[in-house]
Amino acid sequence: MIERWDQIYETGDYKKFWDSQTPSQELISFVAAQLIPGGASVLDIGCGAGREAIFLARCGYTVFGVDHSKNALAIAAERSATEHVHIEWKLGSALELPLWDHSIDFVNDRGCFHHIPSNKHPAYVREMARVMKPGARLLMRGCREKENSAFSLVDAEVLDGLFQAPDFSRGPVLPITLVSDAGTLAANIVVLHRT
Repeated sequence: MIERWDQIYETGDYKKFWDSQTPSQELISFVAAQLIPGGASVLDIGCGAGREAIFLARCGYTVFGVDHSKNALAIAAERSATEHVHIEWKLGSALELPLWDHSIDFVNDRGCFHHIPSNKHPAYVREMARVMKPGARLLMRGCREKENSAFSLVDAEVLDGLFQAPDFSRGPVLPITLVSDAGTLAANIVVLHRT
């Protein structure tokens, strides 16, 4: 699986599916609404080529970008050097994050969770509970249509079965369209709170 992701970044095929020259409008809105505390430590999980991590660093946050593709991280590091921002790029899995316990104030997940097989979702939730500080937020966006079998769904039923009290609470699950340079994906957005 990791070899497949490395190949997608090596060949440039990631640009055909999810890359974007700008950060997502939903993340920009989240920052504009001041929903991330000043000076926060943030995690861009499944950061890919780093576009959103770079935006967060430019906003003044301490940013960790984690991806399991070394080729994605090489592109991300080159982009961040060009933008003159510092980001801690870390090779690792969303299921075993290379981060300290309770070290993160905000997690940005734009399509990471929906690439994880459903039998591995509990490990993702455990890692979120481990690395997020009490009061931290997780902004998650992912596939909403059952017909798209390439992805795990991000919907209320799935989330409520995984992100449970006393560790998490969630806001409403709302429909959005994920936009990349290559096209769109019918998706949902939700904010999960670490209690």
